[in-house]
Amino acid sequence: MNIFDEMGADWEAVVDARDTVREADFIQSVLSKKGAMLDLCCGTGRHSVILRQRGWTVIGLDLSKNLLAIAKRNMKNEGAEFPLVRADMRRFPFRNRVFDAVICMFTSFGYLPSESEDLRSFKEVQRTLRRGGEFLLDLLNLDRLVKALQEREWAEFEPFYMLEKRSLDLQTSRLLSQWTIIRKDKRGVESLQHEVRLYTLKRLKQMLRGAGLRVKEVHGGYDGKEFSSGSSRMIVSAEKTG
Repeated sequence: MNIFDEMGADWEAVVDARDTVREADFIQSVLSKKGAMLDLCCGTGRHSVILRQRGWTVIGLDLSKNLLAIAKRNMKNEGAEFPLVRADMRRFPFRNRVFDAVICMFTSFGYLPSESEDLRSFKEVQRTLRRGGEFLLDLLNLDRLVKALQEREWAEFEPFYMLEKRSLDLQTSRLLSQWTIIRKDKRGVESLQHEVRLYTLKRLKQMLRGAGLRVKEVHGGYDGKEFSSGSSRMIVSAEKTG
């Protein structure tokens, strides 16, 4: 079981604290036209639901059975139903050239065992995009973390408090985190290990180019500001070149 299956409703509490409407506004501002969209690693479906309500033809893909169940409940509650697919991001169960856009938001990329498998996922994005189709990839900014890593941080969510202890493995470019969840109903304390591979912009451009995707622009956050080494996020907009 992966960490997101393990967390289930707890992960929903984490993402529900995000400003999803603002993030959806940003997605729409970057993508050039409405059409068929794949929400890669869609999780609880929070972006998909809003984008479906706004006229996109959406398919959500995720490996987590528990998060897909939450997504199914959310889309029915909001009256915005669309297909949900449980699949591995290294092997999309779709034909060639079917999507106008693929999005992968909120650091949902970087959990595969190796860079070569990350590249394989990029090639699947390229394969399933139509010519000129767009790929929007949202990651943490590794350069900022190297300079100013916050090693401990408390956060409060509706059902629990969470202490996150972080460290960086610079040899593998992985962010290692220990999440300690303290429940407000006093039902105990849980500890989870989390790690994700991050990329510099230079390396990410190389990999996307190798997959047949050209970087068009890079933003530093959901406010649309230009990316810099001090930006909290690295949101890359790329397009299929062939």
